[in-house]
Amino acid sequence: MTLKSLTYTSLARLDLAAADLEAIHRTAQGINALEGITGLLVFNGTHFLQIIEGAPQAIDELVGRLRRDSRHSGFEVRDDRLVEERSFATWSMELVRVSGSYFEARDTVTERLPPTVQREVRERVIRMTEAISGTVSL
Repeated sequence: MTLKSLTYTSLARLDLAAADLEAIHRTAQGINALEGITGLLVFNGTHFLQIIEGAPQAIDELVGRLRRDSRHSGFEVRDDRLVEERSFATWSMELVRVSGSYFEARDTVTERLPPTVQREVRERVIRMTEAISGTVSL
């Protein structure tokens, strides 16, 4: 079955509290599990990086909801492709909190990624984590 994999970045609302982040995570896990969506959400205190994967229609509907969510702005799709297999098959939505520091953020993400994640996806996550940590341009 062909799946859609989409990567986006966005800027968190300035007053986003820890409780808001936990609510985002819980809600995403529940809804994604029902809709067959899996993925990874990286948060560095100011920016979100998310990779979502699932049926193309489910991903498109989720993107529509994400674009309307007032808890973030500057929603930008960074990668959108069709794939044959999931990179995060066991994660309805895994939250990885990282430091704003490039080195710490890169190390945290590298440690948390499952060993089964394809090299290309692993490199994209690391590169995008570096980007939201301010060391390279998106």
